[in-house]
Amino acid sequence: MRAALILLPFLAACYAHAPIEPTALRAGTSIRARVNATTAEQLEPLLGLGNARLLSGVVITTSPDTLIVEVPTTVRAEVGSSVQTLKQRVAIPRSSIFELETRRVDRLRTGLVVGSASLLAGALIFRGVLGGPGNDRPPGGGEPPEFRFPVLRLPM
Repeated sequence: MRAALILLPFLAACYAHAPIEPTALRAGTSIRARVNATTAEQLEPLLGLGNARLLSGVVITTSPDTLIVEVPTTVRAEVGSSVQTLKQRVAIPRSSIFELETRRVDRLRTGLVVGSASLLAGALIFRGVLGGPGNDRPPGGGEPPEFRFPVLRLPM
C-alpha cells in the first residue's frame, strides 16, 4: 500500500507528447514546437523568454507557410511580487519548425493511476471496516462483532 502512495505522484502524468504531422494540425490543437535559433531569437523579446527554442501553445490558425500559435507568457506586475499569465499570439514559419508534438492521453499511465487509486481506496475501506484493532471476537467465544460502516452521520 505504501508503494502505491509513493508511486502515485510519478504516475499522475496522464498525458504524453506524441509527434504530429504539420498537415494534421487543426485550430484548437495543443502543441509543443521546436524551432530554429533565428526564429527563437525573434520570439524571445515578444514572449519575455530567455530561450524560445521550445514553444508550447494552442494552434489558432494554419496556412501553408505559417502557424499562428497562442503561447502563454508571464508578466511581473510593477507593484508587489505578483505574476500574471497572459497569452501572446505569434506567427511561426513552418520552415523554422524542426519538430511538432501534441498532447495525447497516455492510456497506460492513466490506467496505472486509476488502478493504484482503486487499490488504495479498497485497502482503506477494508482496513476501516474489518482490519482495525478491537474487531476480534471477545474471549470466551461470544457473539461476532457487528458489521457497521457509517455512510452518513447526522449531528445530534
